[in-house]
Amino acid sequence: MIKIIDNFLQDTDILDNLYQFFHYSGTWQFDFMPAKYILKKKHSSETDTKISHIIKKICDIEPKFVGLGYEPWVNVLDYHVDHLNHHVDCNEEVGKIEPAKMTATLYLGSEVEGGELAIDTVEYNKSSIFYDDIYDLKKNMDNNWIKIPFKYNRLILFDSNYPHAVLPIENIKNNESRISLTISSWDKKIKVQR
Repeated sequence: MIKIIDNFLQDTDILDNLYQFFHYSGTWQFDFMPAKYILKKKHSSETDTKISHIIKKICDIEPKFVGLGYEPWVNVLDYHVDHLNHHVDCNEEVGKIEPAKMTATLYLGSEVEGGELAIDTVEYNKSSIFYDDIYDLKKNMDNNWIKIPFKYNRLILFDSNYPHAVLPIENIKNNESRISLTISSWDKKIKVQR
């Protein structure tokens, strides 16, 4: 399943505040957030409160995203680090590819050219080939791949067993970043690796 929802949040101040914070702090990996923590009225930080609000909104529109806990992280890309390699969102702790239940990606910040999320609609299996070089991946994409352009306040939901990558940014304004908040839903507690 792949679902794209434009204009996801009505209160875009949340997106703008998160964008400003991560534009200056950089890529970020959060601790695992149990569902009970998401539902609390008080969180350990204002950022956790905003992310919990987003997770609750995602669960409201997609019941399959409801889980026992959530693994959020933020990717900040620009001219210096302009893509994310081919991968599957999984539990790195187990030493094998064990995909999450579902992944949500929310685009924060200004528009960019390039930087599309590319998703292979063929589920991961033991014979899946992963490309270490993003340009090799681009050359070898077939009709099973879809490219979803970066657009402010766009939410993308997809099964975590779909291999994916972020293609290189082609053009971005000076002092701007391509920032995405990504959250994996899990039916078990995982240990987050940094």
